Amino acid sequence: MRGNEGARVVLSPIATPLPLTFIGLLLASALISGLELGWIPKAESQQTGWVLIAVPIPLQLIAAVFGFLGRSATAATGASTLAAVWLGIALDMINAPPGGQIPDGPVALISIAAGTALLVPALADGIGGSLLPAATLSLAGVRFVLTGAAARARDITWVHVSGIVGIGVAALALYTAIALEIEEATQAKLFPTFRRGQAAAALTASLDVQFETLEHEAGVRRNL
Repeated sequence: MRGNEGARVVLSPIATPLPLTFIGLLLASALISGLELGWIPKAESQQTGWVLIAVPIPLQLIAAVFGFLGRSATAATGASTLAAVWLGIALDMINAPPGGQIPDGPVALISIAAGTALLVPALADGIGGSLLPAATLSLAGVRFVLTGAAARARDITWVHVSGIVGIGVAALALYTAIALEIEEATQAKLFPTFRRGQAAAALTASLDVQFETLEHEAGVRRNL
C-alpha cells in the first residue's frame, strides 16, 4: 500500500506462529504436570528443568518473534510471557536443593502474576474473535495461578489439582495447535476454531478490507 509517493509498506507473508505457540505450551505443561503428579520422580526435577529449557522454551521464543512480525497478540505477548515464566520455573528446578520445594516463594509469586498477565493476550484475542486461542491462554493462566497458590500453601492436594489442570491445558493446547495448523494448511474446517468477527474476516474478507486500517497499526504508524 502507499500513503503517498514517499511512503510504502511492504508485506512479507509468514507462516502463522500460533500452532508453534501452543505446541510449546503443550510440551511444557505436560512436563510440569508430570512432576506435580509424581509421574516424574522429584529427584529428577533438575533434569526436568534442563529439558524445559532445551525444548518448549526455544519453540515459544521462535513463536514470539514471528508473532510480533505477524502482529499476533497470542503469539507475541502470550508466547513471550509463557517462555519467560517457564524459564524462571526451569532455573528454580535446576538450582533447588535435593528435596526442596519447587517452585519456591519467588517463583510461586511470579507464577500467580503470570497467570494474571495471560489475561492480556487472552482478552485481546477474545475481543478480536479468536475464541479458541483465548480459551487456551485463559486456562493456562488458571493453571499458573494454581501452581503458585499450591506452592504458597505447601499443600500436596493443590499441587495435584494444579497438575490435573495442567493436563487439561496440554490437551486443549494440542487441539488448538491441530485445529489452527489444519486451518492454515488446507483452509478446511475439520476442527472448529470458533472464529468470530475480525478473526473470521481474516480468512474470508478481501485484502482491501483487511488492510484498510494497516496504516494505523504498530510498526507502520509514526508513534507506537
